[in-house]
Amino acid sequence: MNAFKGWEIHYAVGAYDLHIANQFPAKSFYAQHVDPIGYGAFTGKISIEMLIDSGIKGSLINHSEFRLNFDTIKKVVLKARAMDFNVIVCAEDLDEVARFAEIGAPLVAYEPPELIGGNISVSTAKPDIIEKASALCEKNAVKLIVGAGIKTHNDILTSLKLGAAGGLVASGVVLASNPAVAITSLINN
Repeated sequence: MNAFKGWEIHYAVGAYDLHIANQFPAKSFYAQHVDPIGYGAFTGKISIEMLIDSGIKGSLINHSEFRLNFDTIKKVVLKARAMDFNVIVCAEDLDEVARFAEIGAPLVAYEPPELIGGNISVSTAKPDIIEKASALCEKNAVKLIVGAGIKTHNDILTSLKLGAAGGLVASGVVLASNPAVAITSLINN
């Protein structure tokens, strides 16, 4: 966990960059994907064990750019829970939020695909859905985070007021002219 003035920041980096986690032990790194396998003959797969051994704290799964079937998601969630490994499962609608919350995903990230990478925040475009998604997660003792179009401190605050526990941000930071300033501006007024 990387606390910055009360905020937790986790960095989800691509597989090629996972090795940097050991160079920054005070930071919390997540993978962008993990497979429900162990050690063995699994060429091209990424195991939870491999990530833990590399200092990785968790993983994002089922992002709109790399969708998984429900059985695979369930296997990852169950294995991660047994190994005390954090998983954020991305959901594109309320049905998915409900399904992922019911299987006990520790964090469900609601990200409507049509808003990903755009300039309209999910908290502006779909505040009613965030409230409904929050209620579904709360019912199952799961935390909700939201993503898509988040670029400002107000986007984060609005999401929190609607019941989310945090935000999932990518393009708002990585495409900014100064990513360090962009991420700092999300958590500071």
